[in-house]
Amino acid sequence: MQILVARQPIFDRKEGLYGYDLILRRPDGSSIGGDVPAERLVVDTFLGIGIDQVAAGHRAFVTIDRDMMLSGAVRLLPAERVVLQIPEMSSPDSELVAACGELVASGYSFAIDSPTPESLTDEVLGMAHIVKVDVSTTAPELLPDLATWLQNRKAKLLARGVRHRAQRNACRALGFEFFEGQDSAAPETLTRRDIPIEHIATFQLLKMMREPKTTDNEIEEVLKHDVALSYKLLRMVNSAAVGGRNIWSIGHALRMLGRDPVARWLSMLLVTDTNGNDGARSELIHLALFRARMCELLADTASVPRAKGPLFLVGMFSVLDQLLEVPMDKLVESMEFAPDVRFALLSRGDFYGATLSLVEAYERGEWDKVDALAESLGIGTIALPPLYLQALSWATEQRANRAAAA
Repeated sequence: MQILVARQPIFDRKEGLYGYDLILRRPDGSSIGGDVPAERLVVDTFLGIGIDQVAAGHRAFVTIDRDMMLSGAVRLLPAERVVLQIPEMSSPDSELVAACGELVASGYSFAIDSPTPESLTDEVLGMAHIVKVDVSTTAPELLPDLATWLQNRKAKLLARGVRHRAQRNACRALGFEFFEGQDSAAPETLTRRDIPIEHIATFQLLKMMREPKTTDNEIEEVLKHDVALSYKLLRMVNSAAVGGRNIWSIGHALRMLGRDPVARWLSMLLVTDTNGNDGARSELIHLALFRARMCELLADTASVPRAKGPLFLVGMFSVLDQLLEVPMDKLVESMEFAPDVRFALLSRGDFYGATLSLVEAYERGEWDKVDALAESLGIGTIALPPLYLQALSWATEQRANRAAAA
C-alpha cells in the first residue's frame, strides 16, 4: 500500500531538534485508517517505509486512531522512538482510556492534539506527556491562561502554527517546551542587511559558470584570489560522494566534471557554509538540500530533463533568504538570475515555480495542493512518495558528509 508521508520538525526551547511530526495520506486521497486492518497499516506505513529513513534517528510523532490503540497494533512500534499522537480525546470512553493507560505503563508516550485543549479532562491530561496548542487559531489574550491551566496539570506544551521567531519567543515565555514547523525559527521580518562578502564572491562565480562565454581559465583566475573558497570547493569535488576523486585543480575539476556539476556543488557550499550548527539552522540547511534534490528528481518525472540544473538551484536557493536573513529580492538581484529562475523564486511562477511549490506543499503535508500542482505538471501523485524518501535520504547523506569534513 503506497502512503504519502511528509514530516514537520519539532524543536525544543533551545532550538535543538526534538523530533518530527509525520503527516500521512494515501495517494487516492483517503484518510489513514478506514477499512485497512490496523496491523497492516503500521507495517506498511512505519515498518515498510522505515522510521529511521523518515525521522533520521529522532523521535517520530505518529498519529494513531482508535482501532490501532485497541488492537494493540501500535506495539509494533518501538516505544523509545515514537510519540503516539491522538487527534481528539475530549470525551474518551473507558475502553480507550484503559488502552492508553496500558500503553503508558509499557513505556509509550502520548501527545494530545485537540482543537479545544481547554476541554480535555484531568483523566486525559494525566496520561498525556505533551499537549499541542495551535497558537495560530487561539486568541492571543487567551493563551496565557490556557498555558497556565495546562501546566498546572503537568502537561508539556507544544506550540504549532508559530509564524515567526518573535511569536515563538512569546510562547516560550509562557512556558511552552516545544515548537513545530520551520517557521518557528524564522525571523519576523527579513531585514535588508548586507550580504556577506564571501557569499557575494560565490554568487559572482556561479554567474560566471552559467555564462557560456566565460572560459575555464577565467574562472580559475578568479578562484586564485580566494584561497578559502578554492580549498573548500576542491575538498567537495574530491569527495567520494561527488565521484570526482583525485582532482587537483579547479581547471581539472571543470574539465573532468563539467561546469554544471561544479556549479551544483558550489551552490551547496554556499548554503551549507552558513554556521548552521544549532538544530533550527541545521534543519534549514537540510531543507535546502532536500528541496534541491527533489526539484531535480521531478525534472525527469515531468519529462523535462534539461530543467534538472536550474531546478536544483531553485530548490537550493529557496531557503537561502532564511539562512542569511536577507530578503529574497535582494538575493535574486545579487545573483542576477535568469528571468525564469527569478520568477520561480520570487513568485513561484511558470514551470520552475510550480515545481518548487509542489515540493513545498508536499513537505508540509498540504495534500489537496499537492494533488492540484502534480496534475498541472503532468505528474502522478503515486510517483511522489519514493522521490520524497530518495531526496530525504540524499540530503541526510550530504549533511553527514558535511559534518564529517568539518
